[in-house]
Amino acid sequence: MSSESSPVRGQAQPSAEPAPEMIFCRSCEQLVPGGSLYCPHCCGEDGRRGAIRRGAFIGGVFGLLTGGLSAAVWSSVVGPEQATGESVLVLTLACAAMGIVLGAIRSRKE
Repeated sequence: MSSESSPVRGQAQPSAEPAPEMIFCRSCEQLVPGGSLYCPHCCGEDGRRGAIRRGAFIGGVFGLLTGGLSAAVWSSVVGPEQATGESVLVLTLACAAMGIVLGAIRSRKE
């Protein structure tokens, strides 16, 4: 057998650098490099989109808590006859919406 027809000669030599390990993002189920701090598909190229979503979520949770507490205080001050279910719900959801907006604004990168 000649050296030209040898199968070892026709194969590419392995490179010294190993290929980066790819992992699946749990959110979007696409392949991302293993050493990435965030998924470029979900969070954008610089991670800003993910930070804004996370800030909006945390702000919404704190807004709901604040709205519920303020609705409870308000309904105890004005009395149960004056504090209807609609007004309590509006107050709670308004605080949640404000929390979402403030959380998203606060978490933006400069």
